Amino acid sequence: MPNFAKRPRVRKPAEPLAQPLSSAEQREALQAREVGKTVMYQIDAWGHVETRFVRSQNVATWEAKGFFVR
Repeated sequence: MPNFAKRPRVRKPAEPLAQPLSSAEQREALQAREVGKTVMYQIDAWGHVETRFVRSQNVATWEAKGFFVR
């Protein structure tokens, strides 16, 4: 019966904890990412709405996938 030696497990270094954002700061960060993008929607058979923020040059591609601009 072969005797296999276990390799030692290498621990990943701990990442420093980031300061938690307030709800207002989170909202500002989200809005900054969405600037200059088009909001597109798709409603599935169960009535769930999927929202995508897409670049303006990609609107036609997303419309082909069944999304629409409100």
